[in-house]
Amino acid sequence: MTATRLFSYALILIVLSYNIQAFADNESSSQSSTWYSIEYLIFENKSLSNQTLEPWTSAAFKIPDNAIRLSNVSSNTAFKPLAPNQQQLYGVYNRLEKLSSYTPIAHAGWVQPLQQKGERKPVQISHQTGPLQLEGTLTFHRGRFLHLDIDLQLSEMNSLAITQTNLSQRFHEPVTLYRLTETRRIKTDESHYFDHPRFGVLAIVKKIDSPN
Repeated sequence: MTATRLFSYALILIVLSYNIQAFADNESSSQSSTWYSIEYLIFENKSLSNQTLEPWTSAAFKIPDNAIRLSNVSSNTAFKPLAPNQQQLYGVYNRLEKLSSYTPIAHAGWVQPLQQKGERKPVQISHQTGPLQLEGTLTFHRGRFLHLDIDLQLSEMNSLAITQTNLSQRFHEPVTLYRLTETRRIKTDESHYFDHPRFGVLAIVKKIDSPN
């Protein structure tokens, strides 16, 4: 069994050890303005050596012009950040913190309506944890079914850059880039795992009452 498969299998066991209910959903609901909460947990996999992974060699990720930054959203509008008591992945987050093979990078979420089929509003993801810089977008949208688009880039400074005391040289040191892109059909109230050997994403989408 490969290291990547072991990584995926271990995460499945962690998720299943917590009470995250899973129910089938009628994704193709005809309601014109249905509200959802989207929660995500992004974590580093430290069990794989960087030398065994193929880095992303393309240009650095560019945030789309129409991306929504949650910190800039009014508390009374769509794309409001999830409150702590609305989040379900805290148990998984705490478990990952206790394991030497994983490090949580980001845990957050938001609420949004889906009003028109095909309408897409990407949410900007940006987090810094030590030598790791995470940038990208999550996009929840509806066609015939509900979908979640993942487009994330993890940048990792090399050891020379981390220990460099001259800041002007530090920021010119090369970094290793890893990219995770995937579009997946989503069922509500069900945890979804997106896998890259260097990092992973857990996401859960719930149908909620309109906050208005």
